[in-house]
Amino acid sequence: MKRWGGIFLLWLLGLTATAQPVCHVLKYDESDGVPSSHLTQLLQDNKGFMWFSTWNGLCRYDGYEFQTFKPQVGDGCNMKTDRIRNINLLPQGLILCQVDEDYYMFDLSTYRFRNLTSQERQQAEEYRHKYRQSRSMQNREHFSWTDAHHTQWSLDGKGRLTYQTSDGMETEYPLNIPFNRLSFAFPDNSGNLWVLDNGCIYQFCTDVRRTQRLDIIPKAEVKSLFLDSKGRYWVATKGDKAVRVYRSSDDSLLGYLGSDGRLHPQYSSFSSAVYCMYESKDGTLWFGTKPQGLYRLQETSPNTFEISHFIEESHHDIYHLKADRWGRLWVATLDGGLCYLTGIKDETPHYAVPKHYPKEKSTRARYLYISDDDILLVATSNGLMVSQLKENADEMGFILHERESERESSLSSSATMDVVQDGRGQIFVSTESGGINLIQSKDLLAESLKFRHFNEIFHAQSNDIVQSLTPLDQGMLMAVGSHLITLLDSTYHGRVLDARYFNENYRFSEAHPIRIDGNRWLFGLVDGAFIADSQKLLDTSKKPKLVLTHVSVQGGNSNWAIEQADTLTLMPNERSVTIHFAALEYSSPERINYAFRLSSGEEWNYIGHNRSATLLDLEKGTYVLEIRSTNANGEWQDNTRRLTIIVEPTFWEAWYGQLLLVLLIVGVLATVAYTYLYIRRIKRKHRETLEKYLALIEVSSTPVEANSLPPSDQSDAVQELDPTLQRVMQYIEENISNSDVGVGEMAAAAAVSRSGLQRKLKQTMGVTPQELLSKARIKHACLLLQQTSKSVSDVAYACGFNDPKYFSRCFKQNTGKSPTEYREG
Repeated sequence: MKRWGGIFLLWLLGLTATAQPVCHVLKYDESDGVPSSHLTQLLQDNKGFMWFSTWNGLCRYDGYEFQTFKPQVGDGCNMKTDRIRNINLLPQGLILCQVDEDYYMFDLSTYRFRNLTSQERQQAEEYRHKYRQSRSMQNREHFSWTDAHHTQWSLDGKGRLTYQTSDGMETEYPLNIPFNRLSFAFPDNSGNLWVLDNGCIYQFCTDVRRTQRLDIIPKAEVKSLFLDSKGRYWVATKGDKAVRVYRSSDDSLLGYLGSDGRLHPQYSSFSSAVYCMYESKDGTLWFGTKPQGLYRLQETSPNTFEISHFIEESHHDIYHLKADRWGRLWVATLDGGLCYLTGIKDETPHYAVPKHYPKEKSTRARYLYISDDDILLVATSNGLMVSQLKENADEMGFILHERESERESSLSSSATMDVVQDGRGQIFVSTESGGINLIQSKDLLAESLKFRHFNEIFHAQSNDIVQSLTPLDQGMLMAVGSHLITLLDSTYHGRVLDARYFNENYRFSEAHPIRIDGNRWLFGLVDGAFIADSQKLLDTSKKPKLVLTHVSVQGGNSNWAIEQADTLTLMPNERSVTIHFAALEYSSPERINYAFRLSSGEEWNYIGHNRSATLLDLEKGTYVLEIRSTNANGEWQDNTRRLTIIVEPTFWEAWYGQLLLVLLIVGVLATVAYTYLYIRRIKRKHRETLEKYLALIEVSSTPVEANSLPPSDQSDAVQELDPTLQRVMQYIEENISNSDVGVGEMAAAAAVSRSGLQRKLKQTMGVTPQELLSKARIKHACLLLQQTSKSVSDVAYACGFNDPKYFSRCFKQNTGKSPTEYREG
């Protein structure tokens, strides 16, 4: 885990200089993952990784973790130990490693050690001196470098740090770090200085202070800030009940406003803590205080004011003031809700409360906003109150919008703090604990307003408290929280300005920041105020380079050289993979957020500070993984890193496997079709043979006068039958009326065994002997029913049936009709 070696800030009395250099020092040792306390050399490769040689292998650092590499048994490298005494980066992407008295190569394309070639071995000594990146700090040598802010720094071997001021003077920067023995130093491509000490690594991260602090002594919470029409800005503090007045042109203190209406050069208390200030069109100043109500200040001479005091019961804790076009002054109070003043130029203005204002629901009003079409929005602790302003305030109706548990588009929190309109006419509402809400409804007077929530912007931060909102140029919005500022651009992406950005742990008050001139903003704190240059607030920090650190494949080893490739090929059995990445921002990597998507056009997956993307059960094909990050201030950058992932198909997913599968399916279908057709053909042949035989029975059984077949046809039909079948046919014909005929008798008549007869009839007709006898009897019965007048019982007996009822059942089962129905049909 990264540890702060120290944060050291220079402090000046009064107003501090904005370009004052700042340096904080980070320390890394074995508890942070450094493999050995014996560190020998350092460098930075072309991808931006930091490398350190140790007596326990070669170590890489990506801003988050240290990873150590050593030769492995069986890899062909002859390194006997891991004591690496020196490293040099060669142009070919190789790291020359001196191990004791010998040299070896670490190949960044494979992340493997190898032996030197004969040519490399001849030039090893030349490489060692030619390609060294660091400089020695031994023998009290000093190292000078220029940081990203163009400040010249110098560090000597004893740890004395100096910088050059704008006028060229060398100034010592106070460090209270017990350095042991500084050996080598190297500045990375971001202006950070890396120094090896005995047993640890120091990283010097330099910056500049971006703010000017106002000299508010003693420190007190600022409750209100205001810029009047004469170029003076007013700072009201709570604890000392003071109102300081400054000249905006040079930030000089004009004095303290006393209760007598005059500016005093020394501290003088106003009669009450001022929570809000407002200036009417005629230049009259109004102060809202807590708990002393309202004050009116009319300037009688330069910096001298006539003060009038007005206090109304239940309206003495005033948080905001706003005038409408009818000359009324609207007042938001924390004890009585909303009220207004008429006759504000009179000696004693009149307090009034709109007749229909729901005081019982909204007694705690914080902020007022009046739109161009005279719609009043009141931020209260119980929700957002909306009303259409009218000349007669008693005719005004009020609608309270609260957080609704069953409606997602309601307010994210009922405790509203502020209401502002940006340059595009959109109205935003800040909440105490629910982030920012955008009013999406076009009709502000609708019974139910639709809100879009932006509290997800604050999920990566410690809280989503928004104390005030301020519109900026270019459609931007500034949200001030309890300890940080979030700048929202026109696409609603946030940029975070916190203690790391300001180089001081500011705690903001509820006072709205004000622009004191074209380029500077004044912010209120719980212990004072500071001025910041708007251009510096909006400046984007350096875009960090996004790199792939390693890839973990399911069932395989990690690939640490993935940054050298643009394509990752997965074997057919490798369908799940985890890609690890990092934005190389060494000074504050913990502030970086990440997002990824698997193909262009898809929605980004925002994963916060997580630095890996896991892809499970990938189908065969080609994918493009895209990864991007924010900078240290939370702004999303155009630093997309793309990795093409090719998933090789299995045998059955490949075209040849698919073709074989199709051929197998076609073969199976063809076999089934052939079998089906063959069976049908055999059955048809059996049926034809059976019908031919039964037809002969029919011919033989038909009376001579009814026989229509010529003798020659009958003879041919008989000759076509097998001799065995002829004998069976003859026997059935002669014994068709005999009910005792069985398979044994039929086999004996045909001169074959029972099984032989069974097999013969199955092969030729597809029936058993018993089935053949039954079909012959039914066929003979049909002839008798058609051609004779015998009764059904006589027909049954004539066909070998002992029971006429059983005959009727068998006849209907074979023909679908009863004997009587058949005869009639």
